[in-house]
Amino acid sequence: MTALGIAVRWLHLACGLGLVGLVTVLLLAGRSDRPTALAWEARMLGWARRLAGGLLVSGIGALAYQTAVVTGRAGAALDPVAWALLLARSQFGTVWLVRHGLLLLLAALLLLREREHSAADRLAFRGEAWLLAAVGAGAMAWAGHAAAVEPQGLAAALLDALHLIAVGAWFGALLPLAALLRAASRESGADARPFAVLAVRAFSRMALGLMLLVTITGLVNAWFQVGSVPALVGTRYGWLLLVKLALLIPVLVLAQRNRRHLLPRLSGDGATVGRPAMARLGRFVAGEAGLALLILLVTTVLSLSPPAVHDAISWPFATRFSWEVAAQVPGGPARVLIGAQIAFVGLLAMIVGLLLRPWRVVLFGAGGVALVTGLWVALPPVSVDAYPTT
Repeated sequence: MTALGIAVRWLHLACGLGLVGLVTVLLLAGRSDRPTALAWEARMLGWARRLAGGLLVSGIGALAYQTAVVTGRAGAALDPVAWALLLARSQFGTVWLVRHGLLLLLAALLLLREREHSAADRLAFRGEAWLLAAVGAGAMAWAGHAAAVEPQGLAAALLDALHLIAVGAWFGALLPLAALLRAASRESGADARPFAVLAVRAFSRMALGLMLLVTITGLVNAWFQVGSVPALVGTRYGWLLLVKLALLIPVLVLAQRNRRHLLPRLSGDGATVGRPAMARLGRFVAGEAGLALLILLVTTVLSLSPPAVHDAISWPFATRFSWEVAAQVPGGPARVLIGAQIAFVGLLAMIVGLLLRPWRVVLFGAGGVALVTGLWVALPPVSVDAYPTT
């Protein structure tokens, strides 16, 4: 039953964020009269309808699973009376009703779409679809861990909602962009190549802000749900969060590589530079989307796990660090402060090295040596034996 619940919630989350990203790309891409671009746009609208259908169906599945969890009876998942009680008497039910009311409006908008006679019609349709998709995705925060944070429940839920919308606009846009790049990279899609280049460049500019927003809101949310380093490394929730961060790193690396090496080549000669670069970029963007789906799977498991701040900590290492220990060692405080400063300078040099390409090897190498040296100086005085119950 738990595996089924994870699958249903993952599908629901992926469809919801996918809709946000898909409509974001349609807004960014603008208008084109090229056959390949028009075919891609029609295909994306078909995707949007299927995502809306999947979102509604998986939402009913999520309701059934939650009913079984709350009642403690697997049979309650198929009991309409139990569903009605959950909807009427719980915050989950209230949020579910509000969200699915919005999602029904979105589905109706997509299915009953009328012919667009002007740019205003086009913008209104996409703007309304984006607003409904974004609010529907963000409202999930009020049915999750963020809403239970005390006493900052409202702030935590708002930050989580902003996080979900930003993730949707970023991750959800990847597959539609990959489809556009694949279509435009073919010989038959040459008419849409300028359209694809402009769309990818617009998304690339927006993605930088989205990455920053996702990072900031994610860190704040993690602080609300974890609260300390021991909880991060000593609980199931903390370990899942570390796995999520580990999966995010290759996404960021791929995004940076694409932006630096492939994006400038898209406008090159079509046969020798532009088309190969566009095809390769499409494959890399699809790879990013695959990693994003894995991240959403880990996020789904996190949503079903008790937050680290409410879980018992089992310290997994044989050593822990304590300032009180360093204060009792002769020269300990001075050694810690000196080592910390050396490590900080080393870390700063590595960051600057990433930004200054001509000096990257020198700064990154010297910074790495300084970081290791600083830690070697600072950590021994604060180290003390530890146990799982520490």
